[in-house]
Amino acid sequence: MERKKKWLLYFLFIVLTLPAVEQKFHFIKVAPLKGGYKDAVDSVFRLQSWLSGAFQAQREKYLNDGVGFRPDLVRLTNQIDFSLFDICHTAWTVKGKDQYLFQWPYINAYNGSDFSGRQVILERCVKMRALQDTFAKMGKSFILAYLPSKASSYPEYFPDDRVVKHPGPTNYAVYRHIADSLGINQIDLDAWFVSMKNTSKEPLYSKQGIHWTTYGAILGGDSLTRYMEHLRGIHVQHPRWEKMVHSDSLRGGDDDVAAELNLVFPEAHETLAYPVIEDVPND
Repeated sequence: MERKKKWLLYFLFIVLTLPAVEQKFHFIKVAPLKGGYKDAVDSVFRLQSWLSGAFQAQREKYLNDGVGFRPDLVRLTNQIDFSLFDICHTAWTVKGKDQYLFQWPYINAYNGSDFSGRQVILERCVKMRALQDTFAKMGKSFILAYLPSKASSYPEYFPDDRVVKHPGPTNYAVYRHIADSLGINQIDLDAWFVSMKNTSKEPLYSKQGIHWTTYGAILGGDSLTRYMEHLRGIHVQHPRWEKMVHSDSLRGGDDDVAAELNLVFPEAHETLAYPVIEDVPND
């Protein structure tokens, strides 16, 4: 029994002193935290800051942020909260169903919670129409583009506390209606992505990202280019590919939301498509 107590004491001593030793000597390389994390800078001694307590408070933040293994300890804490209590330690991210991650401003937009008001949208559309007319006199074109929203395509995966049974009017719907009545050039990529939700050969959104996938971005860019060609009566080179790489190592921001959560394990395992774009010579 005495021997067990002795070894337990040794173990506790190592656990308590190891972070301090790491902080001093950095003998193990620890990956930094991702996203908006920024380590505090050391305080500079001034009599005024000492008397006000600002010097001590800043020094405390600096020492806390520099403690050994802190990034890994933060990731471990985040993982426990995320897995057991569905808590996301970021400002906007919420955990949806079936491993889908969302950000609440997009959910609010889908539910109409951020509706600007019909009069405000009308005034903005009138200004856009005036801008479009001015550009036309200069030989240029104005295009109002509605970019795809993950919330529009997958509302069935919203967390229960974000589901609104009777959504109000949305900025998107009112802009579409008024801009159309004023003859504003517009392209609706959001509606297009929703229509392809169950027919697209490759995922247009990832579970771990907030924006369209790399594959979806290429499709969207190509569609916008074709609309510009139609509007201007011109020809522009389009992306071309014959090869498609499928990978479970997400790239190009396809896991941007999950990365900012700073978890030990990824939120979901998924395979996405990455077209190999070929250089096309100008005609």
